[in-house]
Amino acid sequence: MNWDNKNVVVTGAAGFIGSHLTDVLVNLGANVIAVDLVSQFGSANIDHLKDRIKIIDADISNEKELDKIDGDIDYVFHLAAYAVPTLCDKNPGIAFRTNVQGTFNMLRFSVKKDVQKFVFPSSALLYGRYPQYLPIDEKHPIEFSSNIYNATKKIDEDLCLLFHEKHNLPVVFFRLFNAFGPRQAADYFIPTVIIQAMKTKTIELWSEKPTRDFTFVQDTANAFVRAAESKYVGGPINIGSGHEVKTGDIARQIAESFGAEIKFLNKEVTGSMRLQCDNTKAREILGWHPSIPFEEGLERTIQWFKENYKQ
Repeated sequence: MNWDNKNVVVTGAAGFIGSHLTDVLVNLGANVIAVDLVSQFGSANIDHLKDRIKIIDADISNEKELDKIDGDIDYVFHLAAYAVPTLCDKNPGIAFRTNVQGTFNMLRFSVKKDVQKFVFPSSALLYGRYPQYLPIDEKHPIEFSSNIYNATKKIDEDLCLLFHEKHNLPVVFFRLFNAFGPRQAADYFIPTVIIQAMKTKTIELWSEKPTRDFTFVQDTANAFVRAAESKYVGGPINIGSGHEVKTGDIARQIAESFGAEIKFLNKEVTGSMRLQCDNTKAREILGWHPSIPFEEGLERTIQWFKENYKQ
């Protein structure tokens, strides 16, 4: 598909995944309208693109603010969200306003603009803390009532399907496993460990045994593009590497890079001991597969923090 001069909206464009998706789309030749609360949270992640994109400061939970986005729109990638589960539980009103009302508003906007595809990331956290089997496919039971964040994501999935059925809006929604890479916020696992190593030369982990399924953010961004280019409509589609990585092994690679020591506290971890994505559906339907090995992605991430993190 030729993206030259396609008019594309990316909400949450100044966020972690959103900024990398914006990078990819700009490099493909798309005209990107980056929508985010830049007056509140800044635009550091996309400042390097400011001469190549249009940045709009807008609150998606206020439908009137979307009037700032004018002209024809071909594609909408809706990534804006209140995305930290613990914060959602502490501030349920903000979570529902941003995640549910905001998604509803963007779906209505997309119908009004007659977009060719609406792409939305839900979360693999819907599969629950204790998976019934591995690897996890899209048929795995979900737990949408265990916390506010999960509840909002399940409602958003249902809204996507509703707008497809009632308004013939072409939608695709994902369930993302653990994305990682440059620009990720410090309250996620890999940045936390890197920053510990940089600041104290000591990494403390509760346990070395838990596994997670990590996908380098550039591969995650490419999945969004593949979804927009595909004829597929619906969801969910799992996006993950398909490989388990032990948290202890991650800590060792980071420790080696910084000359840091590791202390395993041997505490019982909260959450699942193992996570692994079955990405068969993404491979078959989207022709997508991760191309960047975990070790390479981690080295790129470490290098970015060395060059950009201000202690």
